[in-house]
Amino acid sequence: MKKLAAITFTSMVLLLATAMAVGAADSVEIRGKVATGTDTWTADDFAGFYYDLDDDIKTEELTATVTEGNKLMEPDGVVYTTKVMADDFDYEAWGSYNVIGFMADKYFAGYIDTPDSVEDVLFEESDDENVLSDEQLLKILMDNDDERTVTSGTPLAMEEGYELSIAAIDIDGNKVYLELSKDGAVVDSKVISPSKDGATMKDKTYYYKKDIGDSKDVVIVAAHFKNAFRGAEQNLATIDGLWQLSDNPRDVSENTEYDKMTIQTVTADSIMMNNEDNDITLSKNKDITLMPGVSIRTADADELRYYLYKEITEPGTYEIRGNVATDTFTWTADNFAGFYYDIDDNIKTEELVATISEGNKLLEPDGVVYTTKVMADDFEYEPWGSYNVIGFMAEKYFAGYIDTPDTTDDVLFEESDDENILSDEQLLQILVDNDDERTVTSGTPLALEEGYELSISAIDIDGNKVYLELSKDGAVVDSKVISPSKDGATMKDKTYYYKKDIGDSKDVVIVAAHFKNAFRGADQNLATVDGLWQLSDAPKDVSENTEYDKMTIQTVTADSITMDIEDNDITLSKNKDISLMPGVSIKTADADELRYYIYKEATIEGEEEVAEEETAVVTPVNDTEKVVEEAKEAVEEANKTVEEAEEVVEEAKEEVAEAEAHAEEAAEATANQTPGFGSIFALTGLLAVAYLVLSRRD
Repeated sequence: MKKLAAITFTSMVLLLATAMAVGAADSVEIRGKVATGTDTWTADDFAGFYYDLDDDIKTEELTATVTEGNKLMEPDGVVYTTKVMADDFDYEAWGSYNVIGFMADKYFAGYIDTPDSVEDVLFEESDDENVLSDEQLLKILMDNDDERTVTSGTPLAMEEGYELSIAAIDIDGNKVYLELSKDGAVVDSKVISPSKDGATMKDKTYYYKKDIGDSKDVVIVAAHFKNAFRGAEQNLATIDGLWQLSDNPRDVSENTEYDKMTIQTVTADSIMMNNEDNDITLSKNKDITLMPGVSIRTADADELRYYLYKEITEPGTYEIRGNVATDTFTWTADNFAGFYYDIDDNIKTEELVATISEGNKLLEPDGVVYTTKVMADDFEYEPWGSYNVIGFMAEKYFAGYIDTPDTTDDVLFEESDDENILSDEQLLQILVDNDDERTVTSGTPLALEEGYELSISAIDIDGNKVYLELSKDGAVVDSKVISPSKDGATMKDKTYYYKKDIGDSKDVVIVAAHFKNAFRGADQNLATVDGLWQLSDAPKDVSENTEYDKMTIQTVTADSITMDIEDNDITLSKNKDISLMPGVSIKTADADELRYYIYKEATIEGEEEVAEEETAVVTPVNDTEKVVEEAKEAVEEANKTVEEAEEVVEEAKEEVAEAEAHAEEAAEATANQTPGFGSIFALTGLLAVAYLVLSRRD
């Protein structure tokens, strides 16, 4: 008993440690348009590059020149250029600065002089106002004009360990003595006078400047104080402009290498890189890092097909946007990375057309029309054949099984009564589709999604017949015998499948596992699974007239769905965020001219959120040695228990004899249904009694 518990517990610890490692790898991929030869990407068609919709700021461009079929030859097979553009501070009175996208991130390049004005305090107070001239860039950490109150007891927390605090305010409330600290140590102090009569911009602005690399006295922190008050119990002030740059510069000096790219030229307003000394071959199924933030992915196909992408792993919520439009426009998976796309098989099913009328309106019903059509896709375990996949509201769904002529290997199609569920106006999410080999033992069920588990109940003495049980949330919902190791085993002999009614679709196979082989061992039974498939048992309703936010399903056929904005006129006024349907929204620029795009949000959970979910079940890694040691002690203790157990079993002969009789009767009944398992069930009965007796003795 204790020996069994110790072994089980140790196994659980190891499994949980593995689960922790797997759960940590969460990311979002933002891809650009798909290319088949030489091509160029900008922020228009690669959402990974920095883009400001309100001011239409886009600075980056990358050109890949394909030669000799699939090569990007050095030095100019890949050429990347980026140029500064002027951008206004959010607190507009400070003027403007030069922003630049670099390696798919936003950076500060320098302050800009505002002629005939002394309001541009950040420019005026910086000695080296153009940091790009010094071959470096700074990350913009804060730029906003939100009003916030700072009190003498609550410092203003900033990035990289900085805090701005009110040390004192004079009796008239005119002079504010401020201290800036980093990591708890004061690095600057200054007196400003935001409330005095005729206060200038400099009177109202706190600024902190320091040497950053080769740039001297650069303002990296600034705060505009709207007013200040001296109170009876505490002092307070209102800040309505805040700015911060990182004090860790990004090196962009000539000849600096970033993965396969090398900086060739740097000017006061531009940077150019290429792949000098790095030939790149776009062979199939490759993942190639060009530079931090930008990679290339190629299709696992004989024909060349590839795209740029940016991978994000930092916790947060991100926009995956489509191409920017200024008028009527059409988006597909080619120019909107939010739509479902399979690069290996070039599967793209969704299209959305926005038709602008009367200047900036999408009039019902056809102002927005969304269509999606099924496409055939192979199972990862290819002998099963293929199925119809469909993108719907920017997610991948299963639409139905496809018949493979002149074969019976397409077990999932053959065993499903309603093989086309889209005909029943519903879709199913694909939860598992892979051909990874994995070993399943009698003591470790195969965990699936939505609470399902597939377990080996027994294997006959020859290792030919495997008795399997499928459970959901701990309750057995199906059992089946398969024969993966017998001579001449067919696909059906080797495939476990479970089918059930899903909504209006009858007997749809939603779980399937292909067993490569099975073995009956001395200590435990095991089998190798090399094909696994699971569909959700919760269908997505796509019946006609179903409404999803502003979209309504108009037509559903065996292979397509069409939606429009019936009864929902949409006005694309400036600075709007409009949900079209779950997964797809429209965002407009905060500008007088029309500029908009569709987008999808993706979220990466933070470590704290993941930890909260795992707390109840996961033993900390640091405690593993302790747990294993305890398990060893339990095993040693169990050796003593064995002798005791033998005595207990002897005392329980009558109970065992009675159980054996019942077990033999049960075995005979079961043997008629599942030949080869009679002796196994009899033995199971004996073991069960021994277990009960031992439990009673403990």
